[in-house]
Amino acid sequence: MDFYFFPRNKTFWIYHGSVLLLLSLMQAMVIALWRESVMFNVVAGLLWLPLFSLAVLYYRYLYKQHQWYLLGTSKNILVILLYSTIGGFLVTLLMFGCTLPFFWNEVTQLEAVLKKQTTPAEVTIQHIIGNGLQTQIFISGWIFTYISITTKQRIKETELTNLRLQNSLKEAQLSNLTNQLNPHFLFNALNNIRFTIYEDQQKADLMLTALADVLRYSLESSQYPKVKLEQELEIVKRYIDIIKIQMEQRLAFSIDVPQSASSYLVPPMLLQLLIENAIKHGIDNLRTGGTVRVKVEQHQQQLIFQLTNSAPSNPEKQNNTLGIGLNNIKQRLALLYGEQANFQATQQDSEFCVTLAIPCEQEA
Repeated sequence: MDFYFFPRNKTFWIYHGSVLLLLSLMQAMVIALWRESVMFNVVAGLLWLPLFSLAVLYYRYLYKQHQWYLLGTSKNILVILLYSTIGGFLVTLLMFGCTLPFFWNEVTQLEAVLKKQTTPAEVTIQHIIGNGLQTQIFISGWIFTYISITTKQRIKETELTNLRLQNSLKEAQLSNLTNQLNPHFLFNALNNIRFTIYEDQQKADLMLTALADVLRYSLESSQYPKVKLEQELEIVKRYIDIIKIQMEQRLAFSIDVPQSASSYLVPPMLLQLLIENAIKHGIDNLRTGGTVRVKVEQHQQQLIFQLTNSAPSNPEKQNNTLGIGLNNIKQRLALLYGEQANFQATQQDSEFCVTLAIPCEQEA
């Protein structure tokens, strides 16, 4: 990012101009009340304003170029006090050096000088010390205000950067999980078709057509974190068409979804993966086959999915063969919904049950 000695940010100049206006009003009040050497004080005050601006802008330049914002608090305070002291007296010396030669007669005509209570040199030194300390205070105040504002801006920028990084990480994780799911499904489906094609070409043709629909949906839906439930249900039907052709009477499948829930958003391939997991680790391990039941309910502001499937009665064996499917689903839900999602998997006797809940969401 380019750095300019004179900032090109309008907001900076609005704030800085407001400070100069406030200081000008304060000077005008002092001159009006003092009523001594009015012209000298007006000219000196007008010269002081650009010198003060250059002093604080030069600090800003050093602060940025040398990255003083990385210094600790104590070192920063020390640097500010040292710079403001040097800058304050340098500004004052330049101001008096440029104005005194033109107004020396007014200095010699001061009441204290005429009464010989002091000398013109002493008056000058007193003015330099007084104005130097005053300028030091103003420079310090400007610098502390500037550091406070820029620090808050850096904190906000850091927070925004962290949020962007977190979102990028979340998208990468979701993409990685999706990439795990799609090849997993594709391998199983192609394997089923491979066994069927030698036995019944017509069935294999129907399975390929259904598989094409599933793959098309998988590719299109992977571009979005969520899809409508009705889209997900349609592809589940196509998936079941593939499986039923191979398993024939060994699979009994039922699904119960209220029409009112069809427009809610769900992660793509969510139901398909749950069903695939139920068939692979449940029905396929039973000689006589079994049943897969899917029920979807809406409870308050949550969409609840319950999938129950027949399973081997040995829970230890079942738990050891779950694969990556359920773990991926849990991770996707955590990334998409955080604590708003709930996932439970239990087995009782010869039935395995997965229950998950996600917030009810609709397209904006």
